[in-house]
Amino acid sequence: MGKRKPLHPAPGRPRVVVDWAVVDKYLQAGCNGTEVAAVLGIDNETLYRRCQDDHKVGFEVYKQAKRAHGDSLLRAKQYQVAMTGDKTMLVWLGKQRLDQRDKQEVEQQGAIEVKIVREIKDKESKK
Repeated sequence: MGKRKPLHPAPGRPRVVVDWAVVDKYLQAGCNGTEVAAVLGIDNETLYRRCQDDHKVGFEVYKQAKRAHGDSLLRAKQYQVAMTGDKTMLVWLGKQRLDQRDKQEVEQQGAIEVKIVREIKDKESKK
């Protein structure tokens, strides 16, 4: 004989099903837990609890791992775009990764007044 269905469902609210693919996508994009929970239509504490239950890690650890993955995907795409010859992206990546800077020249027109102030301290007056 098979299991019998209970006459009454379990008490409380039904367990929320979290679509972790959606969560991952938004975390990779840099969203925080409150924003992801809003997209899913659940309370952020529910999301944090379910992360612990489903993945056996706290939400902050999970979020950091997904954010790092998103950052690496973004860097790879930027590099790919730069390698196609996109000059703007080449300049931007040069500044970010190679510490390259635009040359800035300052030209002064007109007179510059320089004041030199000399302070003489009298050792005898301190005694």
